[in-house]
Amino acid sequence: MAYTGTFWSAVLRALLSLRRDKQLSSLDDEQVVALLPRVESNELTAEQLAELGDLLLAEHSALIGQSLLGYLDFNKMGAVHCYASLSKDIRSALQASENITQAWFQPCETLTLTLSGNSAALLVNTSLPVSLVPFQIAFFLLLFRHLAGRDFEFQQIEVPHNANLGLLIPISKAPVVVVAHEQHHPGMVKLTFAEDWLDRQSFFHSPNLQQILARNFQQYAHQDPENSLLVSLLKAFDSVPQPARIRAEGIADQLNMNMSTFRRTLRQEDISFSAVLKSYIHEKSVHHLLSGKKVDDVSDLLGFSDRRAFDRSFKEFTGVNPGQLRQVGSRLRFQRGNQALVEISDNLPPLPETINQIIKLPEAQQTVSALVSLIATDPVFQAHIMGKASRAIYGTTPISLQQAIGRNLGVSQVRHLAVLFAAQQFLTVQSVHPDVAKLIDAMLLSHSLFNALFASEYAESQREILNQVVMFGPLSLLLLFHAEHVASKRIYSAWSHSDDFDRFIQQLDAEFNVCLYGASSLLLINWGITSEVNQMLWQLCRGGESQVLQRILFCHRLAFNSLFFENSHFDGFAEGQDKPLTPMQISIMQSLIERW
Repeated sequence: MAYTGTFWSAVLRALLSLRRDKQLSSLDDEQVVALLPRVESNELTAEQLAELGDLLLAEHSALIGQSLLGYLDFNKMGAVHCYASLSKDIRSALQASENITQAWFQPCETLTLTLSGNSAALLVNTSLPVSLVPFQIAFFLLLFRHLAGRDFEFQQIEVPHNANLGLLIPISKAPVVVVAHEQHHPGMVKLTFAEDWLDRQSFFHSPNLQQILARNFQQYAHQDPENSLLVSLLKAFDSVPQPARIRAEGIADQLNMNMSTFRRTLRQEDISFSAVLKSYIHEKSVHHLLSGKKVDDVSDLLGFSDRRAFDRSFKEFTGVNPGQLRQVGSRLRFQRGNQALVEISDNLPPLPETINQIIKLPEAQQTVSALVSLIATDPVFQAHIMGKASRAIYGTTPISLQQAIGRNLGVSQVRHLAVLFAAQQFLTVQSVHPDVAKLIDAMLLSHSLFNALFASEYAESQREILNQVVMFGPLSLLLLFHAEHVASKRIYSAWSHSDDFDRFIQQLDAEFNVCLYGASSLLLINWGITSEVNQMLWQLCRGGESQVLQRILFCHRLAFNSLFFENSHFDGFAEGQDKPLTPMQISIMQSLIERW
């Protein structure tokens, strides 16, 4: 019984990652890891695949079900799943199964959408073992929430007898109805939901990216699985580690045919050997590129003589170069990586009234007396301001709120502190990082370093925006370490094992598909911080090529390395500058860090 190997290997990888993070790993995991290539190549039977799933679930179905959606990754499932995730809406995603020639879960499956009253029902019919049904349902729930919003939920789920309810119930809040065999095809699943979800516009719709993916769908994916020659060819291809080096003579030998018989058999079956091979090779290449592998690595993995040969073959087959397709994968991973942050950010309570008034205070009213009047009504924030202003770095200890704001901190600094204070208040309790206050301190130190070293070179009208970018750029650390973020423990582990702030940021991007600075804009947008600040944060995501952005990155690196990464070193250069810092700047910098 055939199945879509890329999808099911992605499910098993998700289970393995989840078990690792939940500290459930055992020798069983090693056994599954060893079999992943065979799952991906469709070498195991569907029953053996189901056994691997059961092995990883064991007695932990409910625990795994609670977190499964956060670990499933469209990019690793296959081109059709990525294509669907870029659709305009749920209706369009489901129509993809009619318009393209790849299977979601298994060749010869059927997906049928029916409408009745105000409800829609998706009927999914496969011949796969019943124990795999919850994973199919999890995929559709993940896809529909991705497209229509995280509030999407099924109204009812109908599953066949013997489905794993222990796994299914934590995945969805919808009532589950178990249908007896005599009433229900063994592989049939019925997912009912409100019809108006079908046309809810997706924020991730990208027809251009879909067009790129559509060129890559394997033309033989829905060939009759009973075609013994095609099956034999694909199995023979699977046995060769580097398929780009496959030659017809070698495959003929594997099939115990001479070349004359082999060619005649291909003609009789109306099969083009070169077309099947090229399709096979580039189905593999598409999967690797979408999963994030580098183009050079994919070229080597598939056995091309060099990168240019791979580029030429790939573009000839798909119409785009491999780098473009890899960018599709990067974009999808970035969207998925930030989706968890969006959910946490959206669920934060509104800003306290005092903080909200301070942030939205019109420029003409941004005076010491106005801030004193507002802050005096909030004893907790007042104590916070007095505490910050009393640090030696800001001068003599103030004896009044007016002194703290007017002499020590300044109006602008207090407005920035209001945002950091709110973030700290909301995100400390559920943080996996043990010292949120120190993270905030590093942001404040970044700000002080920038002002001491570089701010005087910029016009006063620029400084407020730059100060906000410096201060708030790393704010998403508080979201990333939030206990409700699906990868918070892994991210904190990466932080703990990093020896440099830059390396941590790079690891965030490479392993978790998150840009620190872009993610910070999620909080700021919710709290009404200006669009210009957010635009600069996204420029930092792209590397920040301008001198001012490089200086901001330098101050972040210096501040966080000084407070958290003791093994880091300072080489005297702020990137983006043609010359090192002056002795005076270095002296100011060292004094500031020491006093901090």
